[in-house]
Amino acid sequence: MSLILSVSGAKLWAEEPVWFGKEDALRVLYINSAMDLASFEPILTEFVALHPDVRVAYRDVNTLELYYQTIKEQKKPQASLVVSSAMDLHLKLVNDGYAQTYQSSFTDRLPEDFKWRNQLFAFSLEPIVMLVNKKAFPGNLPEDRQSLLQTIRQNEKAVTKRIGTYDIRKSGVGYLLASQDARQADVTWGRLLEAFGSHDVQTYCCTHEIIDDVASGKLVLGYNLLGSYASQRARDDDRLKMILPKDYTLMLMRVALIPKSAPNAEDAGVFLDYLLSDKAQGMMQTQGLLFPIRPDLNNPNDPYVVNAPGPTGVIELDQQLLVGRDYAKQKRFIRNWEMALEISEDD
Repeated sequence: MSLILSVSGAKLWAEEPVWFGKEDALRVLYINSAMDLASFEPILTEFVALHPDVRVAYRDVNTLELYYQTIKEQKKPQASLVVSSAMDLHLKLVNDGYAQTYQSSFTDRLPEDFKWRNQLFAFSLEPIVMLVNKKAFPGNLPEDRQSLLQTIRQNEKAVTKRIGTYDIRKSGVGYLLASQDARQADVTWGRLLEAFGSHDVQTYCCTHEIIDDVASGKLVLGYNLLGSYASQRARDDDRLKMILPKDYTLMLMRVALIPKSAPNAEDAGVFLDYLLSDKAQGMMQTQGLLFPIRPDLNNPNDPYVVNAPGPTGVIELDQQLLVGRDYAKQKRFIRNWEMALEISEDD
């Protein structure tokens, strides 16, 4: 059985959380999050400075493990807030009754498209991109999926085993993005999968591992990466270039929910309000942490304002996301993916 259908979550708490705030703070806020700490640390540091009575315990967890751990802790959650880029898994948690309602002036001003039942809230909206090693990539850099296909066909030796993407059996966000690609451009996606399979694409659980291998030259290109991570690394490493595909650029929301029986729901709500505040949204943009849900558009050349060269496809928070997580459809999609990439269930 595929990992995406059965994950124990037993290994999650092998490491202690990262703590923010005073040791003698009156209250503790546990946050389980599928976000690299580097993108969240300044926000957490500022939050505890503004709220000295709260100490934050932050755990960085894989999207799929995060989903199963939230279910596992259903009766007695440790986390007060759960943050993920796997929108479909978070929507399923809400739909299946694992989240509680929260409403404030900050959530009220959030557009309806960016929340669900007052139980799921988006706080960033970022592009899904390709990341290229400019020195290692053969030929012209790809502008879209068709030109990537062309490069693969014309430079077989140079790209074999040197393109990386998510293992959709182990990465919740990876599954979401692959399923959205299939919806956006079924024919192109099918051809791309075949090309990936015949050229031994490398699959990964996590974005930072793909980026590391692109930076080192082990990979020439990473496909379907979270834009905030790719942008940070490309900004600091001139070997790298982030590409927003001009055929279409998927746009993904990072979302948060408060578990139904969360131990400190009040501070979870305060932190959620903070994420949606002008202060935190501005930090995301000016410090290059995330693509905010409400960017300051006064500077159109800001790299954290998305200027896609072609159409964008926002992955919407709606019931359609639940269709892709139907057990039978999910299993069939993963099996077809395995067959196209010429890998076995045990790989």
